[in-house]
Amino acid sequence: MKTDHDIWAHTPPIDSSWYWRKLNSTKELMKEWYSQGRYTLTSEGSYSITQSYLAILGQQQKMKIADLIWTAVAQPKHRFIGWLATLGRLLTKDRMIGMQLQVEDINCNLCNEDTLESQDHLFVKCSWINAVRQELNLWLGQTVQTTGIKQMLEEVKRKHWKQFKKEVIVAVNIAAVIYHIWRVRNVKIFQGRTVNKAEVVTQIKREVIEMIDLLKQSKKAQKYRNLVRQITCN
Repeated sequence: MKTDHDIWAHTPPIDSSWYWRKLNSTKELMKEWYSQGRYTLTSEGSYSITQSYLAILGQQQKMKIADLIWTAVAQPKHRFIGWLATLGRLLTKDRMIGMQLQVEDINCNLCNEDTLESQDHLFVKCSWINAVRQELNLWLGQTVQTTGIKQMLEEVKRKHWKQFKKEVIVAVNIAAVIYHIWRVRNVKIFQGRTVNKAEVVTQIKREVIEMIDLLKQSKKAQKYRNLVRQITCN
C-alpha cells in the first residue's frame, strides 16, 4: 500500500509536458503548508482557498505601468490580452516550444520574414504590425518608440502628458494593437485566412472612438478636448 509520502514524492519525467511539471511543482509547494496533518496557513488549521491562492501567487511587485493598461479608454478584451502580453504570458510559438508542445510551423505567419514567432517579434519587430502602428501614429499625431511592450509603457509613463492622453495612446498603440494582431495571427493559423492591414486599422479606430465617445463628457476627457476632437472627428 502506498503511503502519503509515496504519493507526494512523485517526480514527473523530464520529457513530460510543461503543464504536468507545473502541477507537480505546485504540489511540492503545497507540502510545505502542512505539518502533522494540519494546514499551517490559517491560525485555526482549516484549509483556505484564498490563502492557498495567495501562497501560490507569492510576493508580486506591483507594476507602476499597470494603470496605463487597466483604463476605461481601452475595451475590456483589449486590456486583458494587452496585459497578458505585458507579462509575456501569451502562447506564442517560442513559448510553446519551451513547453515542449508540438509546433508545425515555428515562423511568424504575418510577415514574409523567416523568423521564429516570439512575443518580441510579433508585437514589436514584425513589419506587419509596424505598418499598422504607422497608420495609427499618423491618426493620433503621436509616436512611441517600439522597443518592447514594457519599454513602450514606461516611455509613455515618463511623458509630461495629462493622464487621459497617456491612456488614449496606450489604448490605441498597445492594448488595441496587441489584441488585433493576436486575433489576426490566430485567424491566419486556425482559419487559413489573411486579414488586410487596412481592415485592422479601421477596426481599431472604430473601437477606440466608441470608448472615447462614452467618456468624452468626463472631467478627465474635458481637459484634453482637442485630442478627443482630433480622434473622434478623423
